[in-house]
Amino acid sequence: MSLIIDHLSVSLNSKEILHDISLMIKSGEIHALMGPNGSGKSTLAGSLMGNETYKVKGERLKVKVDDKDITNLKTEERAREGLFLAFQNPIAVPGVTVPNLLRTALNLSKNPPESKRAVNNPALSFSEFNKRLLTTSKQFNIPQEFLKRSLNEEFSGGEKKKLEMLQAVMLKPKFAIFDEIDTGLDVDALKIIARGILELKKNGTGIIVITHYNRILKYAQPDYVHILADGSLVETGNKSLALEIEKNGYKKWTNKIL
Repeated sequence: MSLIIDHLSVSLNSKEILHDISLMIKSGEIHALMGPNGSGKSTLAGSLMGNETYKVKGERLKVKVDDKDITNLKTEERAREGLFLAFQNPIAVPGVTVPNLLRTALNLSKNPPESKRAVNNPALSFSEFNKRLLTTSKQFNIPQEFLKRSLNEEFSGGEKKKLEMLQAVMLKPKFAIFDEIDTGLDVDALKIIARGILELKKNGTGIIVITHYNRILKYAQPDYVHILADGSLVETGNKSLALEIEKNGYKKWTNKIL
């Protein structure tokens, strides 16, 4: 199973931000995406999830999940096909708790709308869901009282990132994109988040970790590291590439287009 991005270009307000991006992420792989500020990393994440703010184009453009073309699907349809995005700045959703959100999402994934309804795939029972949620929240050191609050309201940055990882592990997506999920985390929280990434990898989720720093990659070591600069993928390597970036920065790749 693969997430295939083929000849993707993205514009915002008539300005092209991403140029002819091609990338393949296989099940159980961790891909780190690094690059200078403004290079288009978050734009790539948003466009993969179908954010209508961005205009995607490309003569041979294809985005596929498990050989299914999702290029023209809406965000919620991409989610049902197995894509998950943890936002760089998670938004608050007043009146919606984490359990509300997760149970609805899980039941929809098991029983899609009528036109796509699965056969013999019953909804998750309330007791099964609660058991899984409590077990997973303990794994991420999330107090039970946090689950009673509205999503991302009155939480610290680190708490929001833990809740994003909780959602990913509960939903078990085919492919997960984490946009700077390590930002603002102390060492203990960073290790907890990294364990979540490794758990997803073990269960077969293909992962894109967008980050500026090597520190999370020390705990959740990537199979591949990609550098995005000036809107293009300019180099791919292994974890040693992240170490080179940490030591020398991005000067070597700025304005270099392969």
